[in-house]
Amino acid sequence: MKDEDKTFENETVIDFKRAKDDRGINDLERIIEKLRNNIRDLLSMNTQYRTELADQIVKIKTLEQEITNLKKERSEYYGAS
Repeated sequence: MKDEDKTFENETVIDFKRAKDDRGINDLERIIEKLRNNIRDLLSMNTQYRTELADQIVKIKTLEQEITNLKKERSEYYGAS
C-alpha cells in the first residue's frame, strides 16, 4: 500500500521545487541569457572564420607570387636556349 500511486483521476500533481524556479515560457531573463550566449558564440565563430580567411588569403598571394616567379624562370630558360 505504501508504494501505490495515490493520485486520483482529475488530480494535478505539482512539483514545487520546479515550480518555484520555473516562470514558464515568459521567462525573459532565461531567454535573454540564451540569446546573449548565442551572440557570444557567433562572434567567436566570426573571429575564427576571419582569421582562417586571412590565412587563406596569405597562402593564395604566396602561391600567385610563386607562379609568377616560375613563369619568369621558364621564360628566361626558353629564351636563353
